[in-house]
Amino acid sequence: MLKFPHESLNNNGKIRTVLDVGCGVASFGAYLLPLDIVAMSLAPNDVHQNQIQFALERGIPATLGVLGTMRLPYPSRSFEFAHCSRCRIDWLQRDGILLLELDRLLKPGGYFAYSSPEAYMKDEEDLQIWNAMSNLVKRMCWKIASKRDQTVIWVKPLTNSCYLKRAPDTKPPLCSPNDDPDSVWQVPMKACITPYTDRKLLLPSPPFEDR
Repeated sequence: MLKFPHESLNNNGKIRTVLDVGCGVASFGAYLLPLDIVAMSLAPNDVHQNQIQFALERGIPATLGVLGTMRLPYPSRSFEFAHCSRCRIDWLQRDGILLLELDRLLKPGGYFAYSSPEAYMKDEEDLQIWNAMSNLVKRMCWKIASKRDQTVIWVKPLTNSCYLKRAPDTKPPLCSPNDDPDSVWQVPMKACITPYTDRKLLLPSPPFEDR
């Protein structure tokens, strides 16, 4: 869907780390391994517990976790790609705080692949959810990179340019300059956009072998 050169899913080594949210048996992570892409598969501690054990026994990185109130235990810009298939997560709750946590974790120019009925169903409820979701990601400066059937892939901006062009009272706001996006241990999620700073490169990561 993204039309990378030579139809290479890892984009010639530029996509090497993926966060798979609500991963089930981590089949997506298993699919990516032969493509030189490492996915951290995340599933809640409920009926998925045995599925995560099954994934680990197959050598697939996986962990029990949940998008709830605390930041996930990864520093900012840890992943080039996030994925949620047959997604039942309510991304709109609490001013979009869960989607903003994904935004914190994605690198500049990172992608979020979202597969859910709201992306293609035409009934009133699904349309309302889709319109609200589209409005939220627009205010976050994400753009649609590709859309087909029930799957949409958004891409995160490369720079702060779009953030700085927003009206002053636009929600979600930018995070405070005093907020450390890499502080994650027992730190609550925050309903704000993490802007880029001079501490880290604003450009996408080079191919893995050149890092």
